[in-house]
Amino acid sequence: MGGDKMAAAGLERLVDCQRLAVMGLAEVLRVLPLVLRTRRIILREIAHRKPDLIILIDYPGFHFSLLNKIRRLKLPKRPKVLYYISPQVWAWRASRTKQLAALADHIAVIFPFETRIYSEVGLPCTFVGHPLLDEVGEIPPRGQFLNSLGIEADDRVVALLPGSRAQEVRRHLPVMAEAAAILQRFVPGARFLLAEAATLPPNLYERFITSQNIVAIRGQTHAVLAHANAAWVKSGSGTLEAAYFGNPFVVIYKTSALTYWLGRRFVKVPFVAMANLLAGERIVPELLQQDATPERMAGEILPFLIDAKAIESCRDKLRQVREKLGSAGAAQRVADIAAQLIASGKEG
Repeated sequence: MGGDKMAAAGLERLVDCQRLAVMGLAEVLRVLPLVLRTRRIILREIAHRKPDLIILIDYPGFHFSLLNKIRRLKLPKRPKVLYYISPQVWAWRASRTKQLAALADHIAVIFPFETRIYSEVGLPCTFVGHPLLDEVGEIPPRGQFLNSLGIEADDRVVALLPGSRAQEVRRHLPVMAEAAAILQRFVPGARFLLAEAATLPPNLYERFITSQNIVAIRGQTHAVLAHANAAWVKSGSGTLEAAYFGNPFVVIYKTSALTYWLGRRFVKVPFVAMANLLAGERIVPELLQQDATPERMAGEILPFLIDAKAIESCRDKLRQVREKLGSAGAAQRVADIAAQLIASGKEG
């Protein structure tokens, strides 16, 4: 199971993970038949191929269920299990650390504080660094990049990152567009860059773009974040990308009422943005659900465009967050762990 990049890297893909890419309880229920069918396909292939190693990447809701089913398969030899990118059990279900320790042989984590959590339950754990450090390619100079979009290098630029799933774009882009219209009254020369996900159709974005000052650009999210003075970012992995590039941003998130209600009951962390969690304090604003109004979004981002002290303070703290991401080479470290597990399994 994987996406286009894994297929291009040589994966014999039986299931396209993009078909399962939904967020929220109500949304998951709609694709539940597909999820169950996917699990049956994978279990059938494991029983047939009898692998030496199973590598699971993120996606805990699916993978915990899959692991429990794998344990019940009648295999001549139990395959080793490597879990890469820890389920965020520290945020919502700490009891799952013990469950994972019973099901996996090794876990590769991308945040340094996670090693202590898994070491306490006896699960071999390695901090491999964040894969983002390997994904950032060459970024064109600010002037060159902005001029190619018809924007001057000294213009104040605000990035819009509504998410990489269709349902996220539908929820977040309309309020971002309204916030942009409000902000422009206070910063008349502001320009806005919409970072479109290359996996989504352009017409999904076009229906929500109401201003000529919003310039859409596809597949160049890192360049957009690197050169935007500030950004509105949907909560998720994009917030860590924004933190990496070090320019101030405001986190927003909207979901179904049921999903939000359940999240409030079960999530046990003080912040939703990983930058704030790693910093141990609120260094970027978070506007969730009903608080994510165009007016609040414009008000929270305004100091990051006009207040030099607020800008420098935020940038300084984001630099400290970036230092906690480790060093490049996460993929190689995970591959090394995988090779060691295969070797130890054959020796056993």
